[in-house]
Amino acid sequence: MKHHAFPIVRSLHALLLAGVALVVAGCGAGGPAFNPVSGKLTIDGQIPASVQVSFYPVDGKGPIASGVVDAGTGRYELTSSGGVGKPAGKGAVIGKYKVVLNVGGATATSTEAMMAQYSGGNNQGKAPALPKASFKKEFGSASTSPKEVEVKSGANVIDLAL
Repeated sequence: MKHHAFPIVRSLHALLLAGVALVVAGCGAGGPAFNPVSGKLTIDGQIPASVQVSFYPVDGKGPIASGVVDAGTGRYELTSSGGVGKPAGKGAVIGKYKVVLNVGGATATSTEAMMAQYSGGNNQGKAPALPKASFKKEFGSASTSPKEVEVKSGANVIDLAL
C-alpha cells in the first residue's frame, strides 16, 4: 500500500514547489513601473536651502516618491519607495500626486561636518536644530498641500514654483 502513496506525495511536493516558484517570480519581476521625474523648485522666486520634495499619491495607493532639492540649483530628482516587499526605483509611477515639502535635505557637506554638529560645540551632543522652513506650513502635509501634479509615462520634468 505504501508504494502507491509515494507517487502521490511526490507529485504534491512537485506541485507545491512549482506554485512557490511562480509566487516568488511574480513578486520579484512585477511591481510598479517607474517614470523618471526631475525638476526645479523655487519658493517665491528663490531657491530654498535644506528642503526635500515628496510626491504623495492623491488616491493614497502606490509608493511615495521623494528627493532632496539641491541648495545651489534648486534641482531635484525623485526616487520611489517601491512599497512593502518591492524594490525602490528612480522616478514615480503614473498618477496624480500632492506635493509635500519637508525641512532638512542634505545640509552637511560631509560626514565629518555632520558628526561635528552632533558631538561638539554648543549643542553638547544634542541634534542640531533644523533650519526654519522657507515654505508655507500648508505644504508640510499631503492633506493640506494645495499643489497637485501629474506623472505621465516616460520622462517627466516638473518645475515647481511655489
